[in-house]
Parts: sequence; C-alpha cells; structure tokens
Amino acid sequence: MNMHGKYVNQVMDMGFEQQLVHKTFYETLIDGGERDLVGTFGDMFFAAYRDGADLSSIRFAQGEVYFHRRDYETAIFKWENVHNGLRPWAQKNIADSYYELGQLQLAEELYRSIEAESETLQAEIILRLFSLYRELGEREKADEMIKRGVALYPDYPNMTEWAHAFFEEQGDWGSAIELALGEAVRTSARRWADILTGYVEQGHARMMAPARFSRCLALLYETDRVKFERLVQALWNGYQDSDVYFPWLAEWNRLYDELAIGRDYEWKRIPALLAGAYDGLVRGPYRLKELVEVVPPLLKSWVNLADGRGMATAAAALLAWSEKFPEGFDDETVKNAAKQLVCANRQSGEAGVALFEEMADWAEAQRAGSHFRFRWLVRQLSDLRTHRVLVAGASRNERLAFLRTVVGEAALVAPSAPVLVWKNGGEIEVAKISDEQFTVFASIDEFQQASGGRGSRFPDDAVIECTAPLSLVPQEVALLDIGPLGGRASSDHEALVSFPLADSILFLLNGDDPLSSVDEQLVLQLCERAPHTPIHFLLPPGDGMIDEQEELRIAREVEAHIRTIVPGANVIVYSPHAPSRKQQQALVDLLGEVRHHRSSVRREEAILATIRQFIAHLFRQRAEAESRLAESVVWRKEMAAKLNGAIHQLGDQQEEKTVKIVKAFRAVLEETRTALATAIPDMLRKSADFVREDSDFARLHLELNDQVNKQLRAYIDEEVLPKLHRALEDWIAAAKEEFDECQAFLYEMGEGFNAMFGEERLKLECDFRILSDWQRDIDRLAGGAQIDKLNIFLRRTPGQLLLKGAGKLLGAFTQNKAMLAQKYKQLIETQDYADVAETVAEQLLLPFEWFAKSLERDIAQFFQAPSAVLNETLERLELEIAAQEGELKQMRTNPEAYRDPLVLFGIRLRQCEHLAQAASAAVRV
Repeated sequence: MNMHGKYVNQVMDMGFEQQLVHKTFYETLIDGGERDLVGTFGDMFFAAYRDGADLSSIRFAQGEVYFHRRDYETAIFKWENVHNGLRPWAQKNIADSYYELGQLQLAEELYRSIEAESETLQAEIILRLFSLYRELGEREKADEMIKRGVALYPDYPNMTEWAHAFFEEQGDWGSAIELALGEAVRTSARRWADILTGYVEQGHARMMAPARFSRCLALLYETDRVKFERLVQALWNGYQDSDVYFPWLAEWNRLYDELAIGRDYEWKRIPALLAGAYDGLVRGPYRLKELVEVVPPLLKSWVNLADGRGMATAAAALLAWSEKFPEGFDDETVKNAAKQLVCANRQSGEAGVALFEEMADWAEAQRAGSHFRFRWLVRQLSDLRTHRVLVAGASRNERLAFLRTVVGEAALVAPSAPVLVWKNGGEIEVAKISDEQFTVFASIDEFQQASGGRGSRFPDDAVIECTAPLSLVPQEVALLDIGPLGGRASSDHEALVSFPLADSILFLLNGDDPLSSVDEQLVLQLCERAPHTPIHFLLPPGDGMIDEQEELRIAREVEAHIRTIVPGANVIVYSPHAPSRKQQQALVDLLGEVRHHRSSVRREEAILATIRQFIAHLFRQRAEAESRLAESVVWRKEMAAKLNGAIHQLGDQQEEKTVKIVKAFRAVLEETRTALATAIPDMLRKSADFVREDSDFARLHLELNDQVNKQLRAYIDEEVLPKLHRALEDWIAAAKEEFDECQAFLYEMGEGFNAMFGEERLKLECDFRILSDWQRDIDRLAGGAQIDKLNIFLRRTPGQLLLKGAGKLLGAFTQNKAMLAQKYKQLIETQDYADVAETVAEQLLLPFEWFAKSLERDIAQFFQAPSAVLNETLERLELEIAAQEGELKQMRTNPEAYRDPLVLFGIRLRQCEHLAQAASAAVRV
C-alpha cells in the first residue's frame, strides 16, 4: 500500500488532525487487533524500504508508539527523520518528548521554532507552551500565551476552559471577566452569562467601565430576560458605592432607550433597583449638577417599569423633578406620569415626617441650629389624638379676655408671646419653645420669674405651651392663639409658622358691629390660608336690653350673612367677658363636637406646608448667617485694629513713663552727687582748724585723717542719707501718681473694649507691687550706706609728703612749731579735694546706680499683665477672624454644599405633596 497516498487523503480531515494531536496516527496504518506494534511497524518499515517508498509516515507512527511506551529518546530519533508533510507535527512531538523528559527549556525552544500552517497545530503549540510556562512558574508568559490562544482559537477544545481556570487560579478577575464577557457574547451560551454574573455579584467588576457590559446586556435582553435582569442587578449593586456609579447610571439610561425596555415583561428586580437608586441619589452626597444628568432619564425608566405602590412614588418623583428641571422631560412623559399618579395605589402619609426629621438632622449637622420649634410643630401635627382650635379675631385683647373665661389665669401666662397654646392636663406645666431652646417649667410662677414677669417681650419665634386643669376645655382639645393674625402684622411673621396647627377656627365677632370690614377681611384671609379648615363664630350678646328671642334673631341674621363668605358656618352667642352658664355649656358642646373631626389627609398637608416653611426658613437663615458672618469679620477686623492701636498706645505710655520715672530718679542721684562735690571739699579745708602749735606734727597727719573720716561719716549719716531718702520717697510718690494715671487710662480702655465686645473679655490690671519693692529697697539702701575709710592726708602727693617729712624732722624743735602749724594750715586749705568728693559719691551712690539700672525692667513688669491681655486678646481675635474668613470663603466659593441639599429636599417635598394631593383628591371623590 502506498503510505504516502494514504496520508495525503487524510491530511485535510479534522478527525485526522485530532489523531495527530493524541498521537494515534499509527492506528491508521495497522489493523485494530494488532498487538506487537513495534514488530509490525518494523516489518512495515523494511518492506517499504525495499520498495523504495517514503519512510517518513512509518517513522512518524513508530515515534508515536515509542512515545506511548515512554521510550522518548527512540521516539525523538524516529521523529527527527520525518521529512514529509508531517514534519511540523513531528517537531511538536519531539518538543512534547523533551517536555516529558523534564527538559523544559529545550522543549520551549522547539515549540517556538515550529512553523505550522495548521490551526490545530498552532493551537496545540499554544496550549503546550501555556502548560510549560505554568510549570516553570512564569506567570506573565503563561498569561500572554493563553490570552493569545483565546484570541486566535477560542473554539479549540479546552482553550477557554483552561483560560477560565487559570484566571481564577491567579485571581486575575479582570481577565476572567473579559473572557466571560467575550464568550457570553460570542457563543450566546447561558453558562458564560452565569459565570459573568457570578463574577459581578462577587464584586470583581466594580472598577470596570460599564460600557463593557452593554453588548452582553443587549444580547441577554433579547435571549434571556431572567439572566438580563440578574446581571443588571449585579452590576447595579456592584457599582452603587464605586467611582463609576454615575457612568453606570448613564449607561443604563442609554440601554433603556436603545433597547426600548418596556412592560412587555414582568420585571421582578429592576423596579426596586430604580427606586433604590433614586432614593440613594437624592439622599446621597451628590451635587445637583451631577444629578440633573442622570436622574430625569432614570425617572423615566422607573415610571415606565414600576408597578403597584411604587408606581405612585415614581410618578410623583418625576412630576416633582419636571417642575424644577422641565428641560429634562418631554410633555408626553410628564402627562403619562400624571395619569399614573391618579390611577396608582398611594402610600401612607409618614413620608413627610421622615423627610422633616432628615432635614432637621441635616440642618443640625450643618450647624444651622437645632430648630426645636419646627420639631415641636411637626410632632404636634403628627399627633392625631389632639384637635387644636385657633382662637381668632381682630382684637387680641378681646381674644385674651375670652380665653380668660375658658382657661382662667393660665391665659395670662405670657400675654405678649407670639404663639400661645393651652392644653387640659392634670398638672401645671409651661414649656417655652424657640428655634434654639426647649425649656420646661413646673409652674406658671417659675416661668414668669425666669421670663421677667408678665409684661416681658418674647422673640417672634417663641411658642408658649401651657398645660393646666381646664374645666371648660375637653380632653384631646387644645386652644391656640397666634398674635399677628390681624392688624398690620406681616404675612411672613415667624409666628405664622404655627398656623398649620389649627384643625378648626373659633372666630370672635365684634358685638357692636358683627362682621365688620376688618373682621370680614380677616375671615377672607383665614379662608385663603386654610381653605379646608372649618370656622365657627362666637357672637357677643347685646347690652342686656333685648330678650332672648331678639338675640336669637340677630344671631340668625349674622349667621346668614357669614354663610355668604363661609358656607355652612355656625354662630353661637357667647360673652367674652362674663359668659352665662348656658353660654359656657354651648361652648363646651361645640368644643366636644369639633374634637371628633380629624383629617389625617389635612394633617399630612399641614406637615408638608410646615416643611416648605422650614426650607424657606433654612434658606433665609443661610443668607442671614452669611450676612452676619461678613459683618462679624468686618467688626472683628475693626476691633483688631483698635486693639492694635491700644497696644501701641500702651507701649507709648510704657516708654513715656519709663523715661520720666528713670530720669526723675537719676536727677535725685545727680543732685546728691552735686551736693557732695560742694560740701566735702569745704569740710576738708575747714579741717585746718584742727592744726595747733602744740599738735604732735609727727602724728598730725594720722590724727587729721581719722578726724576728717569721722566728720564725713557723720555728714553722710546725718545729712546726706536722710535727705536722699526723703527725695527718693518723693520720687516713689510721683511714680505712683504716674502709675495711677496709667491704670486709670487702662481701666477706661478695658471698659470701652468690654462694652464693644459685650462681655468681660479684658481685665487690664497693672502690677503695683513694684512700688512696695522699690520702697523696701530704698529703705535698705538709705538706711546704711557702706563708705570705706578714706586716706585723705596719707596719700603720697608732694604736699602731703612734705608735711609728713617736715613734721617728723622739725617736731622736736619747739621754736619752729608755730611756723610748721602755719604751713600745715596753708597746705590743707589749698589742697584740691574734688577726687575725695568723687570717691565718696561713687561709694555712696553705687548701690543706687545698680538700682537705677533695674528700673526699666521693673516698669516693664508693671505693664506686663495688661500688655499680655491685650496681645492675647488680639491673637484670639485674629484666630477668630481667620476662622470666620475661612468659613465665609467656603460659603461663597462653595454655596452648592448648602444649597443643593435644600433644593433636593424641596424636590422631595414636592414629591410628597403630589402624593398627598392625589390622596386628598381620592378621599374627596
């Protein structure tokens, strides 16, 4: 048989290539039952050799047999001699043999040297190299090889399976996801879609671009909606808290339009995902400009896919956003949402309370206040057990007079408070509520003492709630008085924030002119402000000159006129000052009747109205805070400039007083020095009187020296030091006057600054202790000056040497004593004693000179405390200025941080209002 011909016929057969892959080509050359393969192929080889046929195919088959018997060296020898079309496969088999022998580097070189046209062979080489690199631990090369195989031959058996296992083994989730994505799209196999979804659910796709999944999602939408929805859910949950959440939302919005996703399928997961996404977006830390790009199309898909109770929420949200950003919605979408809202099942009215609590907590976190008043209002509106009756009328005095007949002295608890509330309760309790405080008092007296008496004024945002035993007020009924309802009060008065509390209105008519133009105007305002709140009227009786029938007729006429303004209104007769028992009972019956009329829908509307006022309040408060902050910065800078000026003034004062006080001290010393320079030479010249003819001239110079030193000591102790002491005491007194003047100046300065600061911030106390220290030091110095004995007549000047020598020489000659005495006197009287005076002055005044050197430091200590206070206050002020300027800059450069959340709160409020309006319409129908 021509073996070459047989090979040629089979080379194009894919099954044949698989035989080459598995090294079973030899089976094509022999019968299946052959057992001695080596012998059979040996015989075949010699027969072909004798015939001169091509031996390559036989050698190739022999190599396979030896390979299976693990005789790799013989197999290599056989395959090395294959030279026909099987040579590339033979080279690959040689590399396989070296691989099995553990010679991996040589095997790699052989694999890479093969030039193959067969895709099967190329795929096999890639897989063999992939396995080799894994065994060598060369991860990057293995990764490159398997990715190349997947890219070129994804359908080759085990190619994608090996890649899948390898990527998971390496934790290379990006490559694993790319493989699953590619295979899911290429093969449409559900298995790959499940693998991909599993990866996403495990969080491995959080940082991948959402657009990478678009083709797969589009394919699944057409082929398997269940798997489509599951993958969408996995992607949504994975992206939700990542940096690519907004790109995912944009991609979803694009897919929704492109795929025309609609209600042709009962979606189980996507509506909830859309609802959760919307809720997270409007509550999250996102800027409005980011939301405007993704929320409108998101709402469109939510409205179209939502069902059940979620349909109403979705429709209300879309309508709310379309009112704020109409450019993001087409007319058809808005009309469709409005229709769905009418037809949908509506949710309960708890959303408003939850929204308010979220807003109030946000405001507190923004340091925008605690807002106790608004919290109290919403809590009151949420309490459906209590019916609140607003007492109205043009005259507040008349209202308070009426209330006094109903609630007694409790009506006088705070007559000037903007809002007053009375509740029937067992124990007396008064609560004072404002935006920043909520204070409870155990009695009316305690409240009035804390508030400054009955005539005290209250801020516009104050609410006073009084609980007391009230015999004429039924349980579950509260009376309400709002000061600025009539008259010239502004419509935006803070007290009117409490107006939504009124479940019904009790209007006091003017007895002399029932329903005057003023009353009529107020009634119209009340009807406009609360169109669905019932109004009841109290008509004061006449002056007592008419009977009961006439009184009833007048009441009916008034009632008929009132019903032209307020249809269905009732009028009862009641004296606001001295009601009869019958009138009181009629009022009790009326209050008992109205308490049964409560509307949860109207309360919900009132809560939403309060939230709208709260939002407006927060906007106003922000503007006011910015204005106040800017004013505060300007004021603090002015104060800093004034403080800086005060510091310089104090420095000038310190310098001036230092120069003045030190100069005065040195003047005292100089005066003493001058006195010594004059007195001591005179004293020494007069010592000539001690020289007599009978003096012992041999010792006269010694005796004179002793005598003069005693005179000097006495002169200093008895004249100089006392005079110096008196002069320095006068100096201390003068210094004290200077210091007192400084302290008075600083007291005045401190009072001025404290008045401007509005608090006791500056306490400028100087240190007067230095005066007592000076007094002590001066007493010590002037009390005992140390003067060394001076060598006045024992110095070695020529004149004194002459006197000393002559005295010793001539002292024994009596006839020369008169002459010698005369010479002594002449010399003593003509000597220059300036140096002696200078020496005495230096010794006497040296301690005082040292004292003078410390004066500047002592005076600085006197001013140290006020100087430190001024500097510390300035530093504190500069820190406050820097902090406020930073806060103001943040406000002005980043207003969106405060404004955007409020805008979103407003949109969510509008959403709640749409739901409430739909519910109200349904109830009224």
